[in-house]
Amino acid sequence: MDEILAVHSMLHLIFHRNKNQHRRTKWWKWLSILKRATLDFARPGVKSYLATHVIPRCYIAFSTVVADNQFSTLGVVLLAVLARLSKITGISHQKMEPVTTKSKMTVAKEDLGERICRIDTAPLAPVKKSHSDSKISKEKSTEKSTDDGVSKTTWKKKKKKKNAIDDLFSGLF
Repeated sequence: MDEILAVHSMLHLIFHRNKNQHRRTKWWKWLSILKRATLDFARPGVKSYLATHVIPRCYIAFSTVVADNQFSTLGVVLLAVLARLSKITGISHQKMEPVTTKSKMTVAKEDLGERICRIDTAPLAPVKKSHSDSKISKEKSTEKSTDDGVSKTTWKKKKKKKNAIDDLFSGLF
């Protein structure tokens, strides 16, 4: 009984410390249920409820916390406390009933699609941008050939047309 109270006090400290930050997450509900169930463990009938419902669902919920990189240490602590509680109470994973009824339902094979191979017939030529592009419409290009016979493209910016608003705010810059 003292070990169960020690587990409850750990759960209570975790609950109290993280309540403001995590109270809206999905796994928080299972931490709250587990904390209450450990305190009520002395009542008859609670052990079967812990074995069939609470511990398996807490395991799934706390595993998602471990998978989240941001709070993985908290998830590991929660799983350790859950393992300690299941060891103290004598609830093993063999005694647990399945949480969901998906095993009774027939599961259809998932369509994985078919594999498509890429056929490269010719190397891709660089794509020229159209003049509708905003950068190119503001800039003008000229080609110059060098001594090597390779043409170089140089870009010159067009002058922007000024309007009345530009004249008003030109003194601020």
